[in-house]
Amino acid sequence: MIYTPFAREAFVFIVNADNPVNSLTEQQVRDIFSGAITNWRTVGGNDQEIQTWQRPEDSGSQTVMQSQVMKNVRMISPQETEVASMMEGMIKVVAEYRNTNNAIGYTFRYYATQMNDDKNIKLLAINGIAPTAENIRNGKYPYIVDAFMVTRENTTSETQKIVGVVFNAAGTEFGGRCRLCPDV
Repeated sequence: MIYTPFAREAFVFIVNADNPVNSLTEQQVRDIFSGAITNWRTVGGNDQEIQTWQRPEDSGSQTVMQSQVMKNVRMISPQETEVASMMEGMIKVVAEYRNTNNAIGYTFRYYATQMNDDKNIKLLAINGIAPTAENIRNGKYPYIVDAFMVTRENTTSETQKIVGVVFNAAGTEFGGRCRLCPDV
């Protein structure tokens, strides 16, 4: 199999737009989500308890959070909410992000800026590096996920045409319109 990168996406941390914190270090992020840091004042914010929001265990966001960000550091238990289930009655699930003044959560940049273009949400810089398209393309932003096209070694001419479209000017322009960073 041939793995060919064609776009990059950033894994970002989101807070309320009114939160005075604009950047965290990688270690501060791990400390917040492990429970070692529990007050925004510790990282330059207001004297408020930090309310962390996580994603469900089987989600792509949670997988990236555990593997790239937390590495071997155990995360605190996620906030849960009860929902009705047809088969099991009320069940507990990981609660959705709520954009309160003391909240912090995470997602992929595309979801935060395109699918949920909420002006009340702010993306945090990590180590002083904002998750801009330029910083994602050049690899300066620390949490990047590459999107790959996977093909067999002996591809057909039809497959080669599809690969060509992804990498031609129209494919690159389309990736840019989708707010992916196509210049890997």
